[in-house]
Amino acid sequence: MSFVPANIFLYFFLLILGISGFFFAAIWPQAVGFYAFIVFASAGGFGTAFYIFYTKRYRKQLVCPVGSDCNAVINSRYSIFLGIALEYWGMFYYAVIAVSYGALIFAPFFFNGIFLAGLLLASAGAFLFSLYLLFAQAFLLRQWCIWCILSAMLSIVIFIVSLTGVGFAVAFLTEIATVIELVRVLGFVFGIGGATAVLFLFHKFLNNRDIDESEARSVKGISELIWFGLFLTLLGQFALFAADAGAPEFPAIFFIQTTALFIATISGAVLMIIFAPFLSAIPFNEEERSRTHPSLNSLRKPMFIVGSVALSSWYFAFIIGYATGYGPAVLFVVYALTLAMAVAAAVLWEKKIDA
Repeated sequence: MSFVPANIFLYFFLLILGISGFFFAAIWPQAVGFYAFIVFASAGGFGTAFYIFYTKRYRKQLVCPVGSDCNAVINSRYSIFLGIALEYWGMFYYAVIAVSYGALIFAPFFFNGIFLAGLLLASAGAFLFSLYLLFAQAFLLRQWCIWCILSAMLSIVIFIVSLTGVGFAVAFLTEIATVIELVRVLGFVFGIGGATAVLFLFHKFLNNRDIDESEARSVKGISELIWFGLFLTLLGQFALFAADAGAPEFPAIFFIQTTALFIATISGAVLMIIFAPFLSAIPFNEEERSRTHPSLNSLRKPMFIVGSVALSSWYFAFIIGYATGYGPAVLFVVYALTLAMAVAAAVLWEKKIDA
């Protein structure tokens, strides 16, 4: 993996850091657990904003290996607000949120409801602005920046989780729980539908043991549906999470389901960022393998494995939502077995290509 830029590993570190706080909140579903979740998400967001600042400050190129141009996005006219570059706003916002919620963890008696309402107002503004920036990337610039998407995702997570600190917000989310569930189901439709479509297309394109540029673009195009589905699914998942803030504990099903969605997110990001740019160059027949650089040859099996993890995680997260009466240990074992069988099937398929 020597050809993978070092900053991509930083990207995955910040992604995992930002979402890892969920497990504190799920294990300790009290105010402190939710505040810890926000602190972790803020730390990931601050690291993302700081890295964008660093690359611009020292005139480095921001690697964005998804067939798009991160540098065009972070240097566009949409990267400045009120005359100040967005990375400065981002560092300031995430630092304030991290310090504020960190203080709430260790000294909650110093703060009152007005302070929490102020934090909620700030996170709501950041949430709306993140949606605007996502719209600008999709429809105005028509370029995507994975670092900007990560920052937007963490900003949205902070807003939703911060709702748990305000009683009327939790009550409102509880009232619209049916709508939230519909959003989550729609996300599963796009996510699982897109992932399944990619699988069938991939199988079809491999009939001649080769994937050309146009076929690779088709796969990448459908993959955007998966990310849209993932956005809706996680949005609904975290909104339901916030609505149940007063519950004594979260159901095991919800915890395992969210874990599977996180794994689908990370494995999907690996596919999109590391493997997708080389899809048409990865050799799928013996003749190409003999004249292709060994680094590209080495990508094939890991790509199959990561793809199987992403697809099986999507299906497992959806199906487990209809399972009842099972403890976390049983569900974890079932998920582990599901992943093991999916990986075994992927390895057998990859070997069959050479047969």
